[in-house]
Amino acid sequence: MRKKWLGILLACVLVTGTLGGCGSQAESGTENGTVKEEAAKEEAAEGENDIIHLKYTTWSAGGEQTAVKQAIASFEAQNPDIKVETEFIDNANYTAKLNTLMAAGDAPNVAQLNGYLAPEYGAKGQLLDLKPYLEEQVDFDDILPEALFEYDDKIWGMTFGVECQLVFYNRELFRQAGVEEPSTDAGNPWTWEEYVAAARKLTTDINGKHPEEAGFDTNNIAVWGTKVFDAPVFNFTLLNSNGGAFIAAEGDKLLVDSAESKEVLKALQDLIYVDKVAPKPSVTSAMPSSQQMLMDGQLGMYIGGQFEIATFAEADYGDFGVAPLPVFKKPASMIWGEPLVVYDSKDEKVNAAAVKLVLALGNPAEVSDLFITGAQMPIYKSWYSDPEKLKVWTDNPWHNEKLMSYFDSLFKTETTSREAYYVKNYDPIMAIVQPRLDKIWDGQDVNDALDGIQEEVKPEMQGYYKLVNYYSDAQ
Repeated sequence: MRKKWLGILLACVLVTGTLGGCGSQAESGTENGTVKEEAAKEEAAEGENDIIHLKYTTWSAGGEQTAVKQAIASFEAQNPDIKVETEFIDNANYTAKLNTLMAAGDAPNVAQLNGYLAPEYGAKGQLLDLKPYLEEQVDFDDILPEALFEYDDKIWGMTFGVECQLVFYNRELFRQAGVEEPSTDAGNPWTWEEYVAAARKLTTDINGKHPEEAGFDTNNIAVWGTKVFDAPVFNFTLLNSNGGAFIAAEGDKLLVDSAESKEVLKALQDLIYVDKVAPKPSVTSAMPSSQQMLMDGQLGMYIGGQFEIATFAEADYGDFGVAPLPVFKKPASMIWGEPLVVYDSKDEKVNAAAVKLVLALGNPAEVSDLFITGAQMPIYKSWYSDPEKLKVWTDNPWHNEKLMSYFDSLFKTETTSREAYYVKNYDPIMAIVQPRLDKIWDGQDVNDALDGIQEEVKPEMQGYYKLVNYYSDAQ
């Protein structure tokens, strides 16, 4: 019996010792694990402190927005010490939202901005002068002049890409209608009359009738020949072709009511009400985008910006043609781009990172996404002339032979400057002009719609930032 109890007691001692040993090992392991975890957290925190966080706002939409997202991802991959929060804001509310952010002290580090606001915000001390940074990093002789927003010997903004205007058309609809494709030579565009004639051939109702045929049903259109763009940026170039403009370069009067300008506005209005090849504004508002209608075979052609190619690329649609804008008195083309600006954070490290983002977005060697899709055109001349550089952004289905032919001629042809960048108080002025233009698109007589506009707008005229001869022969 004594042996039995001794055996039980020994077993208990062994078990207790084993359990005690296991308990000590587990406790020691937990302590070591906690130390390692804390060390890892501290290391991660230190790494996070080394990362610069930037906020970037833009109005990019559609295919261009997709390209921007890809470009930002590429930038972050190449710069792991910089993280970019991108906010996409609807274009219609963009400036108001940006002003709200600024007033709240939450301005982005980098923002896309309407060009005419760059000198205004710069003069208020809200923007960083990019000139000292650019002088150290870029060759100014290689930059297209349209890419820089320079006033008072300071550079308040720089575009990440330039854009151009052109006529997009559905090549299959052209073939079906027997319309010969226009030249891609910017110096030899269609006349306005030729543009209208093509639109008539392209426009068909659900019964296949054209506008000039008896029984043409204007209420049931299968294919519209074209559209009227009410955005001033596009119509300005047409006005310029006829020696007109919206505002005098001196910023002291309007030119929208000049004989040259009114002739163009009447021609645009006639597309809707006389030629019957374009939908009324009330109809347009309920339609899909022009790009979608073109791809769906519901729209023959329209005037737009080359950045819309990104939407075609996203939809894998390649059967589009391009041509220069139709001419009134002389060929007119425009190369332009809205600037990226850097809000001065007062932190040199952050400012330098913001400028790095601006430069990267404009460099196809670092961020090719924006350029491959056609969302933007490079701001450096060498990217059009160097065969190896050219291949980086044009060796794809979207930069087809017609588009590249147009690009080639565009840089050999005189182009106009955009009036919005140089006239002071542009927004308030156009806020008065635009409702008058809307009356024209709604069918009111051009002269009646513009009657008395000079007096109405006079209090808003404040001169110019920089005098340029953008308005041809208009005086």
